[in-house]
Amino acid sequence: MKRNPSLLLKKEIGDDEVAKIIEGAKHDDAEALERLAEYVYPRIFSYIYYRVHHTEDAEDLTSEVIVKMIKALKKQHGHFHAWMYKIASNALIDFYRKRAVRSEISLSEMTRAIPDTSVNFSKQILLRKNLKPALAALTEEQRQVIILKFIQEHENEEIAKIMGKSIGAVKLLQFRALKSLRKYFERKGYETKD
Repeated sequence: MKRNPSLLLKKEIGDDEVAKIIEGAKHDDAEALERLAEYVYPRIFSYIYYRVHHTEDAEDLTSEVIVKMIKALKKQHGHFHAWMYKIASNALIDFYRKRAVRSEISLSEMTRAIPDTSVNFSKQILLRKNLKPALAALTEEQRQVIILKFIQEHENEEIAKIMGKSIGAVKLLQFRALKSLRKYFERKGYETKD
């Protein structure tokens, strides 16, 4: 039976099962490696997607991150998600360093679909059309907090581990990012509610 990666993104499997999959993958269990890649792919893709110009770049970078992750998996220790997102963050840094440009938004790219069948397609388009350019107006750390908290639905404690910051710092980043987003949407004529 083929598993749907978007379901794995929605926390279909618990933390204990994820830990077993990681352990199996570290011991070269082919099925565990496949399940780990299925589990990681949608998370890394959505994390990268909101930071790059083109969907193809997000797909390429996501694949690159998964390959790096699998190669280094046996040496992994500590919090797995923090390690995984650090690899993705470094891949993004390398990506932009090579291109020597700051992230901008291509309007033609905003209508491409994220492979998430659990959300209505029209709703996905609307979300990205409004959110992606708004996120580009934030600092990199603010963008990372918003993506991890509201798109990937991580708790503040996990975001703090992923970002290597205190929970208080995460909350402050979140507060400032939401304030900036509210101002952005107000300037664009959207009604914001408190």
